[in-house]
Amino acid sequence: MKLSLQWLSEYVALDGITPAELADKLVNIGFEVEEIVYTGKGIERVVTGKILDIKKHPDADKLRVCMVDVGTEITTIVTGAQNVQTGDFVPVALDGALLPNGKTINAAPLRGVMSYGMLCSGAELGIDNNVIKGAEENGILILPETEIGKDIRELLRLNDWILDVSVTANRPDCQSVYGMAREVAAVLGRKRKPLSLKYKTVPCDCTPTVKISNTACTRYTCRVIKDVKIQQSPQWMRDRLRSVGVRPINNVVDITNYVLFEVGQPLHAFDTSYVSDLGIIVRSAQAGEKITTLDSHTYTLTNEMLVIADKEKALAVAGVMGGEYSGINEQTQSVLLESAGFAKGSVRATSRALGLRSDSSARYEKGVDAMSVDMGRERALALFDQLKAGKVTDAFAEEIRVPTQTKTIKTSAKKICDLLGIEIKQSVIAKILKALDFVVQTDGDSLNVDVPAFREDIDNYTDLAEEVIRYYGYDNLQSTFLPTAKTTAGGEDIRLKNLNLVKACACGVGAYEINTFSFYGKKAADKLNLPSDSELRNQIEILNPLGEEYSLMRTQLVSNMLNVAALNISRKNTCFRLFEVGKTYFPKALPLTELPDERDTLCLAFAGESESFYTIKAAALDILGKFAIKPERIEYTNKPYLHPGIGCDFFNAEDAIVCSLGKLHPAVAKNYGISIPVYICEIYLHTFIQKEIPLVRFEPLPKYQEVDRDLAVVVRMDIPVGAILKSVRAADTLCVRADLFDIYTGEQIDKGYKSVALSLGLSAPDRTLNDKDITTAMQKILSALEEQFDAKLRL
Repeated sequence: MKLSLQWLSEYVALDGITPAELADKLVNIGFEVEEIVYTGKGIERVVTGKILDIKKHPDADKLRVCMVDVGTEITTIVTGAQNVQTGDFVPVALDGALLPNGKTINAAPLRGVMSYGMLCSGAELGIDNNVIKGAEENGILILPETEIGKDIRELLRLNDWILDVSVTANRPDCQSVYGMAREVAAVLGRKRKPLSLKYKTVPCDCTPTVKISNTACTRYTCRVIKDVKIQQSPQWMRDRLRSVGVRPINNVVDITNYVLFEVGQPLHAFDTSYVSDLGIIVRSAQAGEKITTLDSHTYTLTNEMLVIADKEKALAVAGVMGGEYSGINEQTQSVLLESAGFAKGSVRATSRALGLRSDSSARYEKGVDAMSVDMGRERALALFDQLKAGKVTDAFAEEIRVPTQTKTIKTSAKKICDLLGIEIKQSVIAKILKALDFVVQTDGDSLNVDVPAFREDIDNYTDLAEEVIRYYGYDNLQSTFLPTAKTTAGGEDIRLKNLNLVKACACGVGAYEINTFSFYGKKAADKLNLPSDSELRNQIEILNPLGEEYSLMRTQLVSNMLNVAALNISRKNTCFRLFEVGKTYFPKALPLTELPDERDTLCLAFAGESESFYTIKAAALDILGKFAIKPERIEYTNKPYLHPGIGCDFFNAEDAIVCSLGKLHPAVAKNYGISIPVYICEIYLHTFIQKEIPLVRFEPLPKYQEVDRDLAVVVRMDIPVGAILKSVRAADTLCVRADLFDIYTGEQIDKGYKSVALSLGLSAPDRTLNDKDITTAMQKILSALEEQFDAKLRL
C-alpha cells in the first residue's frame, strides 16, 4: 500500500525522523518498504516568477520576450505562449532545470535572443486541475499572486513522501493509514491521535431496512444522509487522494475513497432515489441475472455470487462494485451510506469470475475486521458533517449475522520468554502489547490479554510472542541449540554427489545446462510420435495446471529439450550443445493411489555442422565411463523419436537400457519446426545414480608379451558386432583384447552376409604362450562363434 507521510503525520508526530529512517523501522517490525518516493521527484530548479515586461521578438512574429523576476534576479525568457500578460505570476524553469518528463532546460538563443529558462504549463509540470486550477488549460500556467522565487513544489504541495509498504496477508488491519499509524506510534514510542468521529444528526422521515439472506455477508449497516451537495472536495482531501493514486471525483465519492485508505473499510454510497423503499436485501444472485456496474460494463451473474439489492433489482455486486444507476451524480440529493463485512473468499471468487477488480474488492479479499465496519462508517459520517456535504440523519439500519467476539488469551511472561529463548521483563511485554491496543492484566507472572477486534490474526500466546519480539527487536534474539539438539555432520548424499558429477561431466563435454518445467502439454506425446501403448503416454494429469501446455507431469525430457532447441534455431543459434538433468514421473496406477516413481534422467541435445552420431555417442560413453559403466551390448534403438538407422540403445549387465541416443527422426523434427540435424541422448540415471562409484584398481603391466592374431568371420548382416566381441572375450581366458578393424560386404561375400575382421590379443599372466596355447585359444573362439552365430571362417 502507498503510505503518505503527510497523511500519517496527522495521527503520529514524525518530527525528527527521515523517511529512510522510518522505512528502516518499519522493516524491523515486519513491513517491507519496497520504495520511497518524493511527490516532487523530477522537478528541480523550477520557481515562481513575476512577468515585469513583455516585448515582441525582433525576428519572429510568434515569439515574445519576457522580463521575469525570479527572486534572485531579473532574467530574460523567450516564449511562444500568448496567454501571459505583464504582472502574471508563472512557474519558471531556470537554466539547468529538470522537468517530470526528463527534459532538462538550458539557456539557449532563440532566433538571436538569449533565453535563460522556460515558462511552464501545467502539463509540463505533470499536474492537473486537482492540484491547481488552470493546470489543464492550453498555455502557460497562471499562478495566484504568491511569493516570488518560491520553489514550485512547495507552492503546488508536491512535497510529500510516499512509502510503498508491502503488508503481509495476515495483517489486513494495516492496509490503511490509521492501521499503519498504530504500528508507527508503537515503534516510535509516540502517542497516536484518535480519529475524529464526531458529527451531528438530524431527524429523518424515512426508515431504511436491511435483510441478509446469505451468510457470506457477516454484517451490514447503512445510514441515510440528506440534503447532499455535490461539489468539489477541499484541496487537502484531493491532495491526499492523489498521493495514494486515486483521482478525485466529487465530495461524496471522495469521502468513501478517503475512508477506504484512511481506515481500510470499503464503503458505498447509493443514491436513495434508486433504492426502492430504502429496503436493502443482501442475497445470492439469480443464475443469469445481469447488472451494469459503474464502469459501464454489463456482467452476467451466477448464484454463487453475492449482490446488494432492493425488492426489484440488484444494486451492486457485493464487495466489488456498485451498479451504474445506484451511483452518485449531480442530481443526487440524499444517499444511503453502506458499511458492511463480506467473506473474503466470496469477494475473491466473484471478482475473479467476473474479471472485475476494484480498490474495495482488493481490501475485502485481504479481509476486513468487524471493528472497521463501525469505525469506517462513523469516520465517513464525521467527514460528511465536517465538509458540509450533507446532513447526517438518525435513519440507521443494520443486521449482524456473525457477532463480534472478544478473544482473551491467558498466558505468562515465562511462556513467552521460553518460546523466544531470551528473558524479557513482564513490564516490558505488557508495555509493548498495550502500545498495540491490547488490553493487558497482570497477576503475578500471569498475563490476561484481550485481543482487539481488528487483530483477527492473533489466536494464542505464540502470536503474542511474535508481537513482543517484533518491537523488542529481532537482533536481541540469541543463537542457541534446542535442549535435545545434537550436532550432525552435513554433506551431500550419494545421489546428490553423483548428480553433481553428471552435471560436471556434461559441462565437460561442452554442453550448457537448461532448466524447464516438470510439466508439458498433451500434444507432446503426439509430436514425439509415441505409440498409443507406450509407457511414456502413461502420464499424470495436473488438477489445476498453469495452462494446457503445462497440464501433464513429464515422463521424458526430450520434448522440453526439443522446444528449447527449436527456440534456439529460430533465433539463428544453430550450433549448440545443451543438457538437462531432471526427474520424470511414472505413476504406479491411475488415478493416483500413491506417489509416482520419480526417475532421474539426463538429456543431451547436440546441433551444428561438426556434430554427428559419433560425437554424441562419445559424449555419452565419456559420462557413463565416469561411473565405471561400460555397455554390455549395443543395439539399434526402437525409440520412435530417433532415426531408426542412426540410433542405438546401451544395455548394462542386468540387460536394462541405460542410454538411448541417435539422430532426431525427420518426422519429429518437422513437428517441432527443426530444420537442421539434431542429435539426442537420454541417459537413465536412476539405473545407477544411487550407487557408489567403484574404486579404480591398479593392475600392473603384464610381464609376458601379448600375442596378436587377426580373425575374419562371415556372419549374417543382422548380427551386431558387439555381440560377436562379447562372445570372443568370453570364449577363452587367454583372450585379453578383441577389437573390430574392418567390416566388408561385396562381391566375395554372399548377399545378406558380412565379413567381420577382428584384432585379438592373447596373453597369460604366468607364462609366455606357445603355439599350442595359441591354437587352442583360437579354436575355442572360432567354435564359440560358429555355435552362437553360425559364423564361418573367411579364408
